[in-house]
Amino acid sequence: MRVELTKGNSASEKDIAFLAQKLGTQLPPDLLAFLHLYDGAEPEPNIFKVGTTNEAGVNGFIPVRDIAREAQNIENLGAGSFPIAWAEGGNYIIIDRASGGAVFFWDHELPGSPTKLADSFLSFLDLLEPFDATTIQLKPGQVITTWIDPDFLKTLKK
Repeated sequence: MRVELTKGNSASEKDIAFLAQKLGTQLPPDLLAFLHLYDGAEPEPNIFKVGTTNEAGVNGFIPVRDIAREAQNIENLGAGSFPIAWAEGGNYIIIDRASGGAVFFWDHELPGSPTKLADSFLSFLDLLEPFDATTIQLKPGQVITTWIDPDFLKTLKK
C-alpha cells in the first residue's frame, strides 16, 4: 500500500460476524485482514484511475459497523455487493461478491454502471497513489468558466 492511513482501529470479530450475516455473504480474506488493522481508517490525500478518462480519491474507509447502513443508501446495488469506502463527490467503492470479490467504483450519476477497478480489495489498495494538489498546474485559458452555488457562497462570506 502506497498511501498512509490514520485513525484506523481493529474491527471486532462480533461486528465482522454481524456484518457478514446482515449482508448474507462472507467477507473476502484480504478485506478481513484490512479490517483487523484499519477499520474506519482515513487515507492521506490520494488518487486512483477510474476507467481510462477519469480519476477519483478515497475520502475514508467505512467502519464495519456502518457498512450495512451505507449499503441502503446506494441505488441499484446488486445482491452480494457492499460499500467499503467513500469516494470523492458522493461516490462509493464497492465489493461485489458475485464477481469473485472484485472492487468497483460506484458513481452516483451512473448508479447502474459501476466501473471495475480491481479483481480484489488488496489489488485496489495498490491502485491508491498519494496526491499532492500543489503539483497541478493550470495554463492560462485552461479554465474558461466557473460556477459556485450562491447559497454556498453566502456561507463562505459569513
